[in-house]
Amino acid sequence: MLEAIRQRFTGWIAILVISLIAVTLVISFGNMDQTPIEDDVVITVNGTEITLFEYREEYSNKLVELQQVFGDEVPEILDQSIKESATEDLILRTLLLDYMSKNGYRVSPEYVVELITNNPGLQVGGIFDRQNYEAILASQGVSVEQFESDLRLQLQINQLRRGFIDSSFITPNEFRQFIELQMQKRNGQLLTIDSNNFTDEVVVTDDQVQLYFDNNQDLFQTDEEVDVEYLSLSLNDVAATVEYTEDDLRAYYEDNLARFITNEQRKSRHILIAIDEDTNEEDALETILNIQERLISESFEEIAKELSDDPGSADLGGDLDWAEPGLFVPEFDKVLFALEVNELSEPVKTEFGYHLIRLDELKEGEQQAYQDIQLELDSEFSKLLAEDKLFGLADQLADLSLQAFNELNSVADALGLSLSRIDGVSRNGATFFNQDPEIISILFSQNSLETAENTPLFELDDSIFVARVIGHRLPATRDFSDVESGIKDYLVSQEAINLANDYAEKIKPQFSDNASFKGKANELNTEASEFDVSRADTELSRGLIEIIFNSSSNDMAEGNIQTYVEGDKVFLLRVSSYEDGKLESFNDEERNSAKLELSEQIGSRELNAFSEHLRKNAEVSIDPGLYSGLFDL
Repeated sequence: MLEAIRQRFTGWIAILVISLIAVTLVISFGNMDQTPIEDDVVITVNGTEITLFEYREEYSNKLVELQQVFGDEVPEILDQSIKESATEDLILRTLLLDYMSKNGYRVSPEYVVELITNNPGLQVGGIFDRQNYEAILASQGVSVEQFESDLRLQLQINQLRRGFIDSSFITPNEFRQFIELQMQKRNGQLLTIDSNNFTDEVVVTDDQVQLYFDNNQDLFQTDEEVDVEYLSLSLNDVAATVEYTEDDLRAYYEDNLARFITNEQRKSRHILIAIDEDTNEEDALETILNIQERLISESFEEIAKELSDDPGSADLGGDLDWAEPGLFVPEFDKVLFALEVNELSEPVKTEFGYHLIRLDELKEGEQQAYQDIQLELDSEFSKLLAEDKLFGLADQLADLSLQAFNELNSVADALGLSLSRIDGVSRNGATFFNQDPEIISILFSQNSLETAENTPLFELDDSIFVARVIGHRLPATRDFSDVESGIKDYLVSQEAINLANDYAEKIKPQFSDNASFKGKANELNTEASEFDVSRADTELSRGLIEIIFNSSSNDMAEGNIQTYVEGDKVFLLRVSSYEDGKLESFNDEERNSAKLELSEQIGSRELNAFSEHLRKNAEVSIDPGLYSGLFDL
């Protein structure tokens, strides 16, 4: 019941939880009855051994990703690519983890625990519910120790990635070139030829239609389909049966008083002088003390813009916006929440360097009264009770459907549910089951099709389902009479596009003298327009935008016309000029956003280059059995 877990988790940590659980499921159920020994060493990286078990885990994870695209039947031609990709990813991960271990990248167990316990999705009444946390992991076959270990490794890798991104250095010239390129606008003219104007000239015979059908029967297959009966438990239906008194609601409020206290918030600014390769601690302290003296008579905001080493706030005059306790590192946080409004701190040392902090505004925390949040409480409490009841019923549904094996009538009777049915569920259809590829994969699995056994529970739209396949139809070639008209229309449209393209090539020379597109359009009874677009423009299609911005200076020469076919239209276009983006036109917010984007690009490139360097210089041994079939999965 992964969807239920997703709803109880929030933020980036939820993604990690779900992904790690998903991997565990693949391992648990995808590697049974294998002949090779799971602890066989299949890859060695600088002396570090990678076992067959670890390789199967990586392979299976990648296979699941492709199954979401192709369904259960992933083309065999991709198998070698999956094996190679799994191998290379394992090698690279091993190299990165080894590098981080040797260079002091650490994530303490205490920090991992803090992240988990502070996650609202794992709290009940504002307090971490360890029993719920352990139950969620246990239900998926994941131990607390393994999950927290895996999470710690993920955080380490993220540390390394952020290190490259945050340390990426952007020169003023680099930034200006980035703006000029990304915000560049190109101007020109566009003439549109509609292929539908040529359909009257097209003649398609019955023999041509029949021949196309005979030669392309794979295009005219019915979908593989199943008929499904199912039982469902709806959160809304369960909620309607939940009963409680106002005394119960008041008790819930009293039990959760801590949740209904708004935290104190502080709005501040800071100036950072970083301690790094270029600036030692002594020099950084001297600089920050000099700044402190200047602030007696000079603007905090202007000095922050001039001297602060914090790329995220410097351009904003050091503005850190509103913050609650715990948002910043402890040394910074302690000083900030001890300041009076408009007070300037003494120099504060953190892992980043020396700071000067000024408190600008303060919002006191306060207790929310019961009557002020009664409606919110009522909604929250009723939903909580409904969810608890729903999960209790879900446990019963899971047990009963497992016992019943391949029938649901007895389950429906036991729980007082109505058995529903939906026919014609295909792999690529539009039924509500198609919202989740994993569900379709289950319905079209061997167990479902051959033994009609009841599926595991799955969740969609706040409802929990169990289903079974009661009918199965393999793909078959459609009758010619059903597709004849469609084939003819298709052949006509294709030939019309060919005629339109021929016409476009024929009239191209008429524009060699840089004649007006609009004037020619009137002569030729076609449409013409002028364009002035950027890379992010949505006025034209992405295909046209790519053609326009791939145009070189040669393509912009007078009379140089390009042809482009898209859908049922043929375009003649000329890029006549371009205008670079102007850095001066950007406000502070836009500049800051652009800098972050460029930092991400530069940092990612540097990380990739670093990874390639590690791989190039690594001593790697790969068991040939991985690719020869000795360890077939």
